[in-house]
Amino acid sequence: MSPKPPFCPRCRVDVAGLDACPQCGLGFVLRGGVVDAIGARTRGQAADGVEDFYSENPFPGYAPGDNRGTLLDRSRRAPFLVQLDNAVPTDATVLECGCGTAQLSAFLASAGPGRTVIGVDGCRVSLEHADQFRERAGIDNLQLVRGDLFELPVPERTYNVVISRGVVHHTPDPDEATRQVARRVAPGGILVLGFYETWGRAFHCVRRAAGKLTRKPIRVLDPILRRRDLDEEKKRIWIEDQYHHPLERILPMPHVLRVLEEEGFAWVRSIPPVATSGNLFEGSPRPSAWGRTTLRAGWALRGLSDPDAGLISLVARRLD
Repeated sequence: MSPKPPFCPRCRVDVAGLDACPQCGLGFVLRGGVVDAIGARTRGQAADGVEDFYSENPFPGYAPGDNRGTLLDRSRRAPFLVQLDNAVPTDATVLECGCGTAQLSAFLASAGPGRTVIGVDGCRVSLEHADQFRERAGIDNLQLVRGDLFELPVPERTYNVVISRGVVHHTPDPDEATRQVARRVAPGGILVLGFYETWGRAFHCVRRAAGKLTRKPIRVLDPILRRRDLDEEKKRIWIEDQYHHPLERILPMPHVLRVLEEEGFAWVRSIPPVATSGNLFEGSPRPSAWGRTTLRAGWALRGLSDPDAGLISLVARRLD
């Protein structure tokens, strides 16, 4: 049975009212239901700059009326999230590294009450938003943790499923960030790693450069800014995240795959395309060099209509 927050992200023992885990000694500051393993210490200019950015622009944002039902309804309209929920076992231990406001973690926890889900992020304000929603929605199997991606306060080789989407490319060392995330996956477990891919991000880079010339984004070129069902506040946050982020790297997929294989992982699939049937975690043949080129060319061609602006995911399985 999943423990209820607040619990130690290492030992999963109750830490209510404490400032250190009685079992493993992890020190922290308890902020509501958030275990803050960073506290007041600084982490370097790059990490502090990214935290300041997301403190001003928590991403993704919650609407005032959001609750457990609206989150489930919204998430189940996204084919990838449906496939992910179907693939994650109902009793799995799940870790999301760089969870932001933890909407993905909250969805997986709500959809699978038997799961134990831990969401880690470096931004205190984002986690405050996540904790307020978690409390309001009554999600008791989700623990939120403030931690550094390069010093994750969670054990290695432990989690059935580890997810990190849209995070490693916002660090000064994406390869080491990828390794740190990957090392948390248990033997036989699954990693879902999302990053801005070089070819997939190409159109957005052009779009962003054009926006700098006009001093504002060219909305007709951006599928998110063209949407009429999104309010202006969500579009503002999108603009800040996609056009004004202080730290971004774009990564070639073959290189990221090589880093994962060096860590003992095997290819399962890439997203897009989203699997329309079967299990998202079931293997597909590792693509040849030509196959990888074809995939990347397809991502580049999606540019004008791609709502993720070049964010692709690799699904990989730890072999031992």
